[in-house]
Amino acid sequence: MDHRLYFYFLLSLSFAVFSCQEKENPSVFKGLDYSETNVVNDEEGNQYTTGFDQVTSLNQDPFIHKRDASGNTVWRLRYEETPVDGRGLLLGWFDGRLFAVFSVDGGSTAQTYINARQVKVGAFSNVFQSGYERGGGPKVSVVCEIDPNNGQIIKGTFLTARLNNGNTNTLQVRKLAYKNGVLHLKATSAAWPPGVGTRYIRMPDIDDSDRIDNAFWLYYELKDDFSEIVRAELLRERF
Repeated sequence: MDHRLYFYFLLSLSFAVFSCQEKENPSVFKGLDYSETNVVNDEEGNQYTTGFDQVTSLNQDPFIHKRDASGNTVWRLRYEETPVDGRGLLLGWFDGRLFAVFSVDGGSTAQTYINARQVKVGAFSNVFQSGYERGGGPKVSVVCEIDPNNGQIIKGTFLTARLNNGNTNTLQVRKLAYKNGVLHLKATSAAWPPGVGTRYIRMPDIDDSDRIDNAFWLYYELKDDFSEIVRAELLRERF
């Protein structure tokens, strides 16, 4: 083979391998500033903190607390006040917008549940998953945009895995980024995670052999109106 042709063959092969690695390992994508913290600041020096109040020995309720640049409370809201547990996990401040990730258990339809308590009208309408759905108990994630002026949920969706019988099971969002109208999420799930679409459809072409440390490690791209997962990838390594 001509040396020049051989060189171009090797070059094209290396590009192909690199492209496959990029496709299979979205965690290496550049230009994303992931948040994995529960405290963020905006451009005016306001600070937002999320966490949970231990309201009984067995029950937690999630909150976000906004303080101004002098440390004074602007607002502090609880987002769920039911007998099931809820926690504030992550915050992200991106392009002047406040995003939050909560965890909640199922088993409540009260008006103090997270999709009914501190919400704007229609916050959980026309979204990927508007509620916990079938089953109850395992912690799942709720990803939201928060109004920084008053703390209300502007829009949000539940993200859950499912067991073989269709019951809801744990999916935990661990990192959050935002770019060009898309939320970028890194997550783990204990059961079958969702794939792309406007509602839960089990991610295809995975089985138990794809687990790492008994969990699926996942990458998602979610429209910032929370209506659709536009990309869903199984990661082959921990992030």
